Amino acid sequence: MLGRCSGIVVFLALAGTWEAASRLGVVSALYFPPVTVIAATFGKLAASGLLPAQVGLTLARALAGLALAALCAVPLGLCMGVSRRFRGLLSPLVEVLRPVPPPAIIPAAMLFLGIGDGMKVFVVFFACFFPILIGAADGARAVAPGFRLTAAAYGVSRPDALLRVILPAAGPSVAAGLRTAVPMGLIVAVLSEMIGATNGIGHYILRMQRTFAIPEMYAGVAALGLAGLCCNAAAQWGLGRLTRWSGGDRPGD
Repeated sequence: MLGRCSGIVVFLALAGTWEAASRLGVVSALYFPPVTVIAATFGKLAASGLLPAQVGLTLARALAGLALAALCAVPLGLCMGVSRRFRGLLSPLVEVLRPVPPPAIIPAAMLFLGIGDGMKVFVVFFACFFPILIGAADGARAVAPGFRLTAAAYGVSRPDALLRVILPAAGPSVAAGLRTAVPMGLIVAVLSEMIGATNGIGHYILRMQRTFAIPEMYAGVAALGLAGLCCNAAAQWGLGRLTRWSGGDRPGD
């Protein structure tokens, strides 16, 4: 509680410093408008529905890409963790693609998919896939062999064992991969909108900067920051609830 209060004090102090520097002419008010002006602009744009609509588009794309990545990466990662042969087949491809920065594939994605939602969802998918895959694989590989042997002794099939034994035991590692993927997906969604889009909060921020609507630009950045804060809190709470039994990734961590 004390840490949170201290963080709020630091935030207010920085905002006050910005406000004073802008009002006194220490910095250019054109590029650094007073915080009160930015806040008023933010309130006006939020009340009009413009900012919520743009943020909503970005979040929808990020969530779609994240969901697709989780649906593909979790089962593949579990299989890589429990099967040495399967891991040997996929590891070279994973190790080649995993270091590629997600923004680097945006031009290629635009070439094949255009600038529509498909391109943005694919880029988010690419960015989120590997953290989730590695988390699932590491978690499955760390599961004690006794769990698998017990399941086999009771005649549990491999697919059922993956779902009922390996996945719950690897839950904290899977949750850690998802926690890493959530902010990454949002960041890449915004970048893809800045490079090729006609809407979304990334496109809105860049358009405001190009037209020198500086308070509107900062209002968009503030809206994006609030959206990221809410997404991180929701992911922390939701994944913490799912893995509470294991003692990992708790909401309070």
